[in-house]
Amino acid sequence: MAEIDETKAQLLRNVVRDNVNGFQTVRIRRLKERKRQRHLWLFSGFIVAGTVYAAITLLAISRGNAPAVSAAPVLQKVSTSNIDRIPESEIPLSHPRPIDRAAVPLSVKTIVIDAGHGGEPGTTAESGITEKEITLDVALRLRRLLKNAPFNVLLTRDTDRQMALEKRVGFANDNKADLFLSIHVNWMEPHTIRALETYYVGPTDDPAALKLASRENKESSYSLSDYKKILEKIYVDARREESRALARTMQSQLFHALQPKNPHLENRGVKTAPFVVLIGTQMPAILVEIACLSNEDEAKLLTTEDYRENIAVALARGIRNYTSALEVADMKGS
Repeated sequence: MAEIDETKAQLLRNVVRDNVNGFQTVRIRRLKERKRQRHLWLFSGFIVAGTVYAAITLLAISRGNAPAVSAAPVLQKVSTSNIDRIPESEIPLSHPRPIDRAAVPLSVKTIVIDAGHGGEPGTTAESGITEKEITLDVALRLRRLLKNAPFNVLLTRDTDRQMALEKRVGFANDNKADLFLSIHVNWMEPHTIRALETYYVGPTDDPAALKLASRENKESSYSLSDYKKILEKIYVDARREESRALARTMQSQLFHALQPKNPHLENRGVKTAPFVVLIGTQMPAILVEIACLSNEDEAKLLTTEDYRENIAVALARGIRNYTSALEVADMKGS
């Protein structure tokens, strides 16, 4: 009986020991789990704090207010020679590419003809004939010759009246012109020169072209605040290729039409210059110097209706050839 009681007691002690050990095991496991969770929270807190600090630092640097950092490392000064050796790709500055006419057919619906000067005489020959008279007469003849053309022809002026350069530009832009042609008569030194030249917008370092542009732009109302706009128009104008094509066509027609009756006529070709009427217009635009009033022999030619009619005919052919080339390009693209 005593042995039985001892056996029961031993069994009871074993059960109690197992329960105690099990409770301690569970307790230890729970303590370890809590400790791991605390470490995880601490680590997450460090990550969040580091991210926030980095964001604040970057924001402060971008604003030029970088926070002071104690014990900042001393950085070695980078020499300019090392900076010069840093590889860097060059980006060429170029004007926009012309539109593919096959994708966007372009037609001419309105042409604005600008008779240079008016009111004030412009250049004046020794015989007394003035630039304003010649340009208006040629412009009126050109309008007549294009009367049956498939586009509308408008004149900035059809009488002897003064018109500001900006108003000429505004007239062309407001009427949504597709082409702009400004007619002028030059004055050059020496007086023996008989020059024919056509301009489109662009920069130039030609002293003669700069002098001519300065003379024609003297009534401009541009101010220094327009400087950026003027530079953009001169250097990156999207109309440049079309203006150049129109100028080349016009110069060729004029020279071949006038040279037989004016054998000493000099073909000075197509040039670029910052004329106000070319800078401000929004369509392909050219300025043609059809003759030189400084040359008395050429001035005498300009007094004859036949020679002025030849000039108008050549201008009309130049316009028709240019517009025909546009139509051919559209047909090839269709």
